[in-house]
Amino acid sequence: MSNKNHTAYVALGQQRYRVEHVTYTDLSGITDVTIFNDQIVVFRRSVPELVMLALDGSILNQSTELPQIVCGHGLRAIDNNLMIATDMDGHKIVLLDAQMQEVARLDCKEQPAFGRPFNHPCNSVRGENGNYYVADGYGNSTVHIFDANLRHLKTFGHPGNEPGAFSTPHSLIFDTQGRLCVADRENNRVQQFDAEGRWVGQIDGVYKPMALALSLDGMLLVSDQTPRLSAYAPNGQLVGRCRTFSTYAHGLAVQKDGTIVIAEMNPDRITLLVPVPCPSSEFLGPTATSTNREFGSSG
Repeated sequence: MSNKNHTAYVALGQQRYRVEHVTYTDLSGITDVTIFNDQIVVFRRSVPELVMLALDGSILNQSTELPQIVCGHGLRAIDNNLMIATDMDGHKIVLLDAQMQEVARLDCKEQPAFGRPFNHPCNSVRGENGNYYVADGYGNSTVHIFDANLRHLKTFGHPGNEPGAFSTPHSLIFDTQGRLCVADRENNRVQQFDAEGRWVGQIDGVYKPMALALSLDGMLLVSDQTPRLSAYAPNGQLVGRCRTFSTYAHGLAVQKDGTIVIAEMNPDRITLLVPVPCPSSEFLGPTATSTNREFGSSG
């Protein structure tokens, strides 16, 4: 019997992708991923450390331990010189430079508290205004805003399911319209806010959204626990969906060529969705095989 491995393809809207799985022992305990200085940087939760891969997924035998992190969760590149690592159980946010060295942190001095920074935070992002936004998701159901000098400005959100309330704000990103999008996981939605934390809308129809990213053409990418990946236009219209391949697509990033990088858990690996030309925008029809089955016939 043949054991040939066939190539899998998925599509989001009009874009078709080739699926490539990257599996190494060094990726066990993966929690998130980002693109930083033309490398894939993988955040491992259990060690914790950063593992660097080439853009094609090949391992570079480069890694950086992060002994100040208790349990890593979120990782996001801010620019070519700065990344933000979110320490879920250390209750802090660590800023790392291009050499993966700590340059600053937001820290509650190991005194987590309900309703104020921090209490098991999930993810962080920086806005165009220079402010930092932290989804404080597991112990708190809030988002905190800090200025460019890391001073706390305000906190918004509270436990609940009405607009502006959260269950577990798990990931966040600014979209092309300048809206702060927050994956409100157990409320099965992505909420949208302005830069001051005022609610402006939401996207429904996702099941426990996990990670957020932006495609090159400005679509909001949302992974959830179906498991699947959805793409939304800036007006909120759903334009495409595909499934993801492990139990949880816990992290997302997008390369300059449009390749979508997924940090997948159980099994732990990186999955690349590599853009490829679509053979036709029209339905190609059934493919003839040695066995054809007709449906709907009476006999």
